[in-house]
Amino acid sequence: MPNARNRLRLFIITLLAIAAPALSRADVAVHGQVLDLNGRGLKEVMVTVEPGPAETGIAAVTVFSDDQGIFTFPGKIANATAANLPIRAAKLGYRQTEVQNANEGAAGVAVTILMETSAEQAGIAPASAWLKHIPEQEDVAKIIMNCVGCHQLPGPEVRKYARMVHDVPSTDPAAVRQQSWSAMVKYMNFVSAEEFGRGIVGAAPIQPDRVYGITDEDAVTKVLAKHMTGDFQSVQGYDWGAPLAVNGKTVIREYAVATPNNVREALLLGDPPRLWAADVGSDNIVAIDAATGRQKIYTVPSDIPVGPHTLVAGQDGSLWVAPFFNGVVAHLDIAKETWEVWPLKTPEGGNIGIHDLSFDADHELITDKQGRVWYSDIVNNAVGYFDPKTGKAEIFHVPEKPGRPAQGAALYGLAMASDQKTIWFCQLGIASFGSFNTETLKFEAYESLPMMDAGPRRIAMSDEDVLYLALYGAGQLLEYDTKTRKTIGLYDLPDRASAPYSVTWDNLRKVAWIPTSNANVIYRFDPRDKSIKVLPLPREQGFLRMVGIDPKTGYLATSYANISIPVHGPRMAVLIDLGDGVGKTATR
Repeated sequence: MPNARNRLRLFIITLLAIAAPALSRADVAVHGQVLDLNGRGLKEVMVTVEPGPAETGIAAVTVFSDDQGIFTFPGKIANATAANLPIRAAKLGYRQTEVQNANEGAAGVAVTILMETSAEQAGIAPASAWLKHIPEQEDVAKIIMNCVGCHQLPGPEVRKYARMVHDVPSTDPAAVRQQSWSAMVKYMNFVSAEEFGRGIVGAAPIQPDRVYGITDEDAVTKVLAKHMTGDFQSVQGYDWGAPLAVNGKTVIREYAVATPNNVREALLLGDPPRLWAADVGSDNIVAIDAATGRQKIYTVPSDIPVGPHTLVAGQDGSLWVAPFFNGVVAHLDIAKETWEVWPLKTPEGGNIGIHDLSFDADHELITDKQGRVWYSDIVNNAVGYFDPKTGKAEIFHVPEKPGRPAQGAALYGLAMASDQKTIWFCQLGIASFGSFNTETLKFEAYESLPMMDAGPRRIAMSDEDVLYLALYGAGQLLEYDTKTRKTIGLYDLPDRASAPYSVTWDNLRKVAWIPTSNANVIYRFDPRDKSIKVLPLPREQGFLRMVGIDPKTGYLATSYANISIPVHGPRMAVLIDLGDGVGKTATR
């Protein structure tokens, strides 16, 4: 029997193939060059092969051109010839004008892509580019915090609506905008309340002012009516704002998941490695073979709805699942394919709104010294624990923060320090964060951010106990030393309308990765020199939430996570080989 190293090597070799062997009839190698109209090579161009609509499997592969404009796809492209090669190129400030293919026999297909400069960026620039004209960051934050929870804004459908509003004949266009956006806010409030109430056992009738609803309709309507002007048909002048974190060896693979789905998060686990994607619209976890795209569904065994929401790797390679509904935590031994399930209640029998589970600098589940798993409770504005051995659960309510509203705090992200004693949390609704001592059961540090709509969401802890908070509304990254309890720095991201959803500490590279929900990019922050780089994703409306780092290969695993079902936009798992040589077995 092959040992673990040989099995992993076999996986890497297999991963070079980008389509299932069962579908391969005419596999060809594809390489080429991207040139401008003067014959000069263009670097950092996204070049994508997308065979066409796919129910499941590897839907598309993207590479980047090097300094000479040369690109090479790994492995071979299935069912492709020089006359039938579904290839496209994208780069801000350019548009594709011509593709020239030539058969090279055994060498495959050589492609020359010509591009010309273009000021028009619609279809290439992200949704956030349409908000760059707004000078007040407080207004941008209000839009992001209230209107970018399940989808991007303004996405194509929203831009169509804005154009219809713009085209209404009227002597008072401001009044038209006010009425039109007020109607849209009310509608989205209802949809949001319906989505976030779905599946909750004993849920009350829909209340549009639920925790995820827009609680101040008038203020949000005012901001939208003020800034959503014009016909929204053209956008120009957008740039990434920082160097790109790509090279000629970077590869992005996108995996289609059977629809309907509500894919939310994804991790790379197992031997051979599979992408594990949570479908929050069901009780399913979808396991995707990274090499072939073949998929298998694992259903959380529960008598009440779960809605898998948060995925955390176990230190033994297993999978922990936190729920969207009803306080059900689950654990899957992926080797044995066996489940453990804990339906949790407070000692008084109340509901627990689990959001995040305690994890360490490797983003692997970690317990306190008594073996208890800690979690954030978004419903009760509390932190809590459960004991996997006994199923006992308890919560501890966060005290009110002076100067901040008592309602709507929404305790969201949570991470544990290396002492296995201190957990850190953040509150999305009141822009605050703090710590809790799991031995004394007392709250300790408690900090507030200057902007009420700053929006701290998912947090991360480094191996040196530095806390990182992505500020969704403010478009910033906070770096905080938990040992000295002092802020190291507050950094503007290149695009402050990007809606940074979370932070993941990369223990291999010693950097922080920040996926965004409104800009189709993942930011890379290096704490050594405070530099930021940009990893662009190839798909429009790529609503990102979490990113996982595979400790063996250094690959990044993420997902396009538009929810709910009525929302337009991709719902896919994504695997990224940065091509930087990091990882024990990193290779093309």
